[in-house]
Amino acid sequence: MTAKSSAKKPAASSKQPVKSAAATPATPGSRNRRETVSDDDPFELERKQQTSKVIPLLRKPVKGKMNRYVCPMCDTPGFASSKVVGKEVRCANSECLAPVFTIPDSESAERKTTEEKKPVSDQKSKLPLILAIVIPALAIGGAYFYFTTTGQDGSELAKPFDNPIIKNQSQNSMLPRNDTPTVNPLANNTQQPQTTTQQEKKPVDPEAVQKASLNSMVELSRSRENRSKPFSRRLAAEAYAIYGDLAGSREQIGRIDTVDPVLPFYKIFPLIEIGWLQLKEKDSAGLKKTLDETVELSKKIPEYGGRDTLDLVSRLAAFWVAAGNEDAAEDLISKHQAENSLAQLSAYLQIAHETNYYDFEALIDLHRRWNAPQSVATTLILVSHGYPEAALNWAALATDAIDRTEAVTQWSLAVLEQAVNQDKKPGIELIQPAEMKLSATGNALMYARCAHELNVLKKPELAKAFLAKSKSFLDQVPVPTPMKLGSLKEIYTMKLPASEPLELTSQAYLQIALAEAELGEQAEANRFLKNAVQAIQATAPSLAAVQSKQNESSNFNFKDQIKDTLNLDSNDRINRAIRDYRKQLTALKAAAENRTNLLVSLLSQAAKGELSASVWNLAQQSQQATDENLKDTLLDSGLPATILDWNQKNSDLTAQIKKALNDNIPPLKKEDLLVQQTLSLIRNGKPEQAAHVINQDEDLKKAWKGQLSLKLLSVLINQSKFDQAIQFVTAIKDQVLREDMLNTIGAIAAIQNKVPEVSAILESNVYTPTERISGYLGLITGLQIAKASPEKPVPTKQPADKL
Repeated sequence: MTAKSSAKKPAASSKQPVKSAAATPATPGSRNRRETVSDDDPFELERKQQTSKVIPLLRKPVKGKMNRYVCPMCDTPGFASSKVVGKEVRCANSECLAPVFTIPDSESAERKTTEEKKPVSDQKSKLPLILAIVIPALAIGGAYFYFTTTGQDGSELAKPFDNPIIKNQSQNSMLPRNDTPTVNPLANNTQQPQTTTQQEKKPVDPEAVQKASLNSMVELSRSRENRSKPFSRRLAAEAYAIYGDLAGSREQIGRIDTVDPVLPFYKIFPLIEIGWLQLKEKDSAGLKKTLDETVELSKKIPEYGGRDTLDLVSRLAAFWVAAGNEDAAEDLISKHQAENSLAQLSAYLQIAHETNYYDFEALIDLHRRWNAPQSVATTLILVSHGYPEAALNWAALATDAIDRTEAVTQWSLAVLEQAVNQDKKPGIELIQPAEMKLSATGNALMYARCAHELNVLKKPELAKAFLAKSKSFLDQVPVPTPMKLGSLKEIYTMKLPASEPLELTSQAYLQIALAEAELGEQAEANRFLKNAVQAIQATAPSLAAVQSKQNESSNFNFKDQIKDTLNLDSNDRINRAIRDYRKQLTALKAAAENRTNLLVSLLSQAAKGELSASVWNLAQQSQQATDENLKDTLLDSGLPATILDWNQKNSDLTAQIKKALNDNIPPLKKEDLLVQQTLSLIRNGKPEQAAHVINQDEDLKKAWKGQLSLKLLSVLINQSKFDQAIQFVTAIKDQVLREDMLNTIGAIAAIQNKVPEVSAILESNVYTPTERISGYLGLITGLQIAKASPEKPVPTKQPADKL
């Protein structure tokens, strides 16, 4: 009761005249509420001149004031008694631009007419009332029956997408332009008949579009419906900087502090964009000022700031390295580095934003994840900004061998792709400087990954040269042998080898095997795949071997056995030795379980390449091995289901697997199952249902589902299904993810000359202000990309079969 009474006091004080409220001294250190809501309102003087005689509408209904009236200016509902009809009232929204309006008398007349007709309707037959109840009930029942029997999930998403604004825009406006001969990813599907409009489209003025977009972003930043006003101001400041208006960017940076909550580190994002421009223009004085500002503001980065912190650190580290502040960048990354799904999602998004590469279908790998995603992102951002040497030195800073190999390999892939985009030969000499940064196995892995990339780029001869170079690094490296459990005494004193070097070696062998298979060298592919399996088997004993030793330790004569083997002379020593031995076996069992998981992961990667038949053979051999040290229960895992999922067209292999397992096949992992379901819906033209499946799944992490969603979005765009891409985005429940998606669509639309179509969608009220602001940022970014690079034909990709 005390809490309720105290909560009502501010409401009572709001009824006092404006003058008395203004006369009240402000609390020291407090800030005027105007600054937190609308920081640049041109109507403030008009608002202050309005008198207090106007009847204020309440935000919520109370006894005696239950009538609802809607402000004609801002559509905010308010509540008052019926006595206010015909009188002036004040809008319940304190930030309304025209808060005073008159309640029309027509409402009273309508109410009076309704009241006069009530007795007449009461005297009539009850048949209309019965029909009014029965007919809607039958309609609802019929609709339920239809959607639960015809829709895949029985939800509203089974219905066709019927938002008129987006539907009309996607069906009528996204047709190919007659004057553009190149194939456009945002054009309608080529299977659909092409139509032309009678009215020719006016040429787009990029400057006018960008200025209009900037103005829209500023206006939308003032909206109360923003998810985060500081975030909106941050995006506006970034947009001004990307456009090249540094004064406008700094004006928006200043406004970040005038809105709640106070997030000063948000100012670093646009300052980074300003810093890149200053580096490009060699503005030493301006760069020093910007660099000092970012260093000072970096002290306010939240240690556990979620996406905000993760989004910032890779971009800031890259800027600092380019500006010569590498030590600070290294400290920043080491402090905030993460490996979880959120860190992966953040890295992918920042790479797209900073490298202007928005094809998430190619960029995101759902089946593997980087050990150091922020470090990898920093490397790729540096390469894209023209600092390849600094990027390589940065990538080589990682102390962990796997992290270092990961970052340097991504550097080499980016350098090769950059050379191809610039019509240069992607030769071995381009990445030779990286050899000094890695071990022999690291170099083998790097060159094998490059061979795969060159295969993708349709350069098989170069791929063969890179693959030969890869294998040469392993000539002097012995193939690891599977671990075997020896005698009781050997087990008692056994120390497991370091797992990471063997895992790295295994990945090197696997990448070579995959590249060999792509080039048609199946025998070599099988040999290196077997080597990869042996490298994992060398990390720990098999689970079967450990279980056998545990069974032996439970025998009645084991006490005598350990006494004789270890030459013990007292019961205390014998009992202590038994405890230590069993503890050792428990540790070995945990390592053996990890070995099984590593094998399943390794062979799943191979099965998703072109090695499914080889994987099945190796899994069978391991399951049926008579030597317990080579026996791994791989067929009891999700591996067979993975092989089947990725080889549905191979009827012979499918029949073998089903026969061997008597159709008793363990299910796919939850992640793989969700990928399978959503991709099937996307391929069958049901994007809203795919979004619904993602929304409904609560078992998987939101950040991983975000990666899947971005990948599916790119699948639709790459197939020229822009209308379905918009439907997919709109049906996604996660608002932050929708913002990321609209940013992507805005950028791609601008790059592919589809500005008017996307502008029309962003100008509508279908999305929230924050989502629209994010879309406008993408639009401005895309226009800048298009301005900096000549337009090239972008072929439509084939429909995705697997992700």
